[in-house]
Amino acid sequence: MTRILRTEGSAVVEWFAQRSFVATPVSSGPSALVVDETEVAGVAIRRLWHTPLTIEPTPGARTGSTLVLQAEGAVALTFAGGAVSDLDAGDALVYPEAALSCVTATQPSARIEIASPHRLLDEPTPLPGADDGPAWRALASTVNAILNGDHRVSIAVESALGHAIESLCAALVAGRKGADAEGSGVRSAQATFAAATRVLIERAEDPHFTVEELADTLRVSRQYLSRVFARRGSTPSATLRARRLELADALVGSGFPIAEIARRSGFASARALSRARRERDSRLAEPWE
Repeated sequence: MTRILRTEGSAVVEWFAQRSFVATPVSSGPSALVVDETEVAGVAIRRLWHTPLTIEPTPGARTGSTLVLQAEGAVALTFAGGAVSDLDAGDALVYPEAALSCVTATQPSARIEIASPHRLLDEPTPLPGADDGPAWRALASTVNAILNGDHRVSIAVESALGHAIESLCAALVAGRKGADAEGSGVRSAQATFAAATRVLIERAEDPHFTVEELADTLRVSRQYLSRVFARRGSTPSATLRARRLELADALVGSGFPIAEIARRSGFASARALSRARRERDSRLAEPWE
């Protein structure tokens, strides 16, 4: 499950190059790198220790976010526009991948990185550190426990571990200065599903409401939203359609014509409503038309 690398010299530069970074040694001594990394349910986690380096991303589109837990030493992260964040041992930071310009370590540095495929926050943001609450240590301990393991796990276990990482990242981000948990701009998979369900219930009756709009409302990608629903054996489209059918069923005895029932329950037309109902219940004796 975990890939372990211990290398030095030019191989250090090559490792970063394979990940679209340019690494340049800062000191005249030999360069060294120790990395443990794996992917858990679509979230990449890694633990790095390296000698003094500057690390710059190569040109190209970058998506997602990285959350950093600084474990030893110090690094300076420079972002687009010239903003600099200095991280000492016990600090934490989250940033959009597209914003990173350079990482500079003038001393040996160790850190944990959690790379998420979706955007956690819109700009680089300091997070509560190891001395500010339990979230930093809980997340670090979870990542370390996974990376220290040397056995395969089932899909169900991997999914649960991925959810644990997402939940702890959400807790850390929600605890940042000036934020509250409800408006933090990041959710665990469980919270995302709950929020999506709430929005679907509120917006299903709008025929123009789509899964793309749902993803935009939650500020997540459609791909991530699909993964969240897939963990529960469904899809966003199927859940939206089911909610609209519930609304239509509730209006059956209202006396409204079929076209009005379709409009009030979020279907584009009576034909679309009839098709959805037939697909849900192939044993229906009579169509609604």
